[in-house]
Amino acid sequence: MDYLNWNDSLVKHFFSESMTNREVLLYINDEVISQLGEPHGAGVDDFIEAVKKGPEWATKDRFCQKAWHTHNDWRKRNLEYPPYVGYLAFFVLAAVTETDYAPHSYYPRLRKRLGEPEDAGMPAFFDRMIDLWDDLEKWSREDKHEELGRFVARIRGGWIYVGLPRSQTILSENERKHLPNMFDAAGLDPTDPPSPEIIPKMLSYYGQSILANRTRSLLESTQADDDVLKSALVELVLDELEEWDGTIPEQNTREESPRKQVHTSLRLCIKMDPMASAVEIYVRFKSPKLFPEEGLHFTRSGDDHEWQCYELHRGWSTPLKQHRNDLPQKLDGALLDWHAGERLTDTEVHWRARLKGKDVRLFRLGIDGLPDWVETQRLERGIEFLVACKSGFREKIRTWGSEGCETFEQKNVTGLPSGWLLFHSKNASESCPGIDILTLSTTVRLHLEGGIKADKGNVYFKFAPPKIVLENSAGSEKVTVNGEQIEQSKNQAHVFVLPVDVPSSLPIRIEVDLGDHRLSKIIRLEEFDLPDSFDDTPFRNSKGDIGSNDMSVKACGADVYGIEQETHYQGPDLTLLFKKVIFIGEIPGEIAAWPDEPYPSTWHPVWAAVKRGRKNWEILYSGTAEQLKRVSTLPSPAGDRSQIKLWKKVIWHRRKRNTPPEIEDVRIIWNDYMRLAQHV
Repeated sequence: MDYLNWNDSLVKHFFSESMTNREVLLYINDEVISQLGEPHGAGVDDFIEAVKKGPEWATKDRFCQKAWHTHNDWRKRNLEYPPYVGYLAFFVLAAVTETDYAPHSYYPRLRKRLGEPEDAGMPAFFDRMIDLWDDLEKWSREDKHEELGRFVARIRGGWIYVGLPRSQTILSENERKHLPNMFDAAGLDPTDPPSPEIIPKMLSYYGQSILANRTRSLLESTQADDDVLKSALVELVLDELEEWDGTIPEQNTREESPRKQVHTSLRLCIKMDPMASAVEIYVRFKSPKLFPEEGLHFTRSGDDHEWQCYELHRGWSTPLKQHRNDLPQKLDGALLDWHAGERLTDTEVHWRARLKGKDVRLFRLGIDGLPDWVETQRLERGIEFLVACKSGFREKIRTWGSEGCETFEQKNVTGLPSGWLLFHSKNASESCPGIDILTLSTTVRLHLEGGIKADKGNVYFKFAPPKIVLENSAGSEKVTVNGEQIEQSKNQAHVFVLPVDVPSSLPIRIEVDLGDHRLSKIIRLEEFDLPDSFDDTPFRNSKGDIGSNDMSVKACGADVYGIEQETHYQGPDLTLLFKKVIFIGEIPGEIAAWPDEPYPSTWHPVWAAVKRGRKNWEILYSGTAEQLKRVSTLPSPAGDRSQIKLWKKVIWHRRKRNTPPEIEDVRIIWNDYMRLAQHV
């Protein structure tokens, strides 16, 4: 393979649509290079020879000088990808190369890969490689708007030039792939991440069999030079957690491609009744995954109830309830095991909801506009909160609360699980030693909240831009947009709003200067415009396929061409709206359970039973105008005996589980069918 083939293979390996809005690490070792070169019969030696030779226009003799020449004015060459990624990958390869030198010694490793004396020191022009790292960040974030991933030119430790390639080694591809397994084992919730200070402990404990020695050494390092990279690792892991949708492959399955199972975390909710000095505790959860249309129906070990919930808003579920005897009753959170934890499962749609066992639990008001106190995994400054704990933690919590919070009091209430206490507090100023959930983070994080995206990556409509949120802000940080400082929102602390005059279709750089490092986001705003003409809109045939203008029968939007006769609207195609539909004809025996059976072709359905939940069905009229009439008798049955029995079962035997049509005249006709089906 020549140099550009290697280069483009590396770019495609690291940057893709699957990495949209995610940070890209150029982590590379001999194994990755061998995998990329295998289809072409090339290996590590071939790659090294290719980077030594470089592209045809890089005519300089010295290695780093050739790399810089490869990068210089590359956009004028009309190349699809930056041509210098092969060199950056080589510098990272050197960082993971084993030698007899000290772990932090980089140049001997670089010299070894080049086949040169290992004690020769820094290569000439190596200090100019910073231009390549910076340009790759610009390409990924400004040119591509993070649609293929976000590269960040980070520096590990105090050595600026060596720190750049070493910063790409914080996490390997294999380690990153297994992060969801660690998240699940640790019971982390992507919709409610913990304080950044908790992440190193979580990785060390749950990643013992997954993380490489290099990563574990970084997590355990106490050297000041490693602090920046350790922070970068924590930031990366938190970003991955927040992008995780809660799915992992099912365990204990023999399938070659195991089904994904959705894991979510239950949140306890506390409703206070100050007059009665009592609390009501119920359960809900939040998930980034779309809820099943029929809702979720959980079962719990040792409990014969079925606990149901549906999506409420913004990924939140309704409180879990059981509907036995048509009297809905909330799942009593006080009856759950707060110490050991609980697990609820919906085996039909492969969802699992878990309450993680803890001895201390934290609650706050006003989360996403929900009522009551909702459990959370992170303590923040300037908030009002509740702490529930086992009685054995009473004195430790009291000591911390009285010394490290503005106000702190015990709430003597009924309704808590046996042996648990409840405290009310405001404005914590320090962490509670030894209790992870009461760790007050000092890490400032920049993220975007809300807005309506116009495209992949950080591209938003200008009429609905995102808010800029600065977590753990001390209040003195300066937030700039394209170099101009912006003011904090008057209504919300630590929230900043984009100026109305920011340009459209151009990169908008949001930055926060924290002194020793900067936080940044790059977004783009697009105007929402409708075209002046739809002349170029493609035509579609009766199947919905795009075709040419010379089709005899075609449609463009609401305009249909080639059909002269008058047609009657028959209602929506129910097979596009529902996952399961039972079509019912006017003759006993005319019945088809779609999609297991094809849509009927020899008779026209009069009714459609669509599934609503696990056991309930809604009856919709799907007949023609001529079929919309009262019936006093039914035609003779048609079809085999089993079809006739099923026809009767759906109409008559399931009548208590069927929701009849809402329109009164249509409901009367359905009642005719039920009355007559009784005697079929």
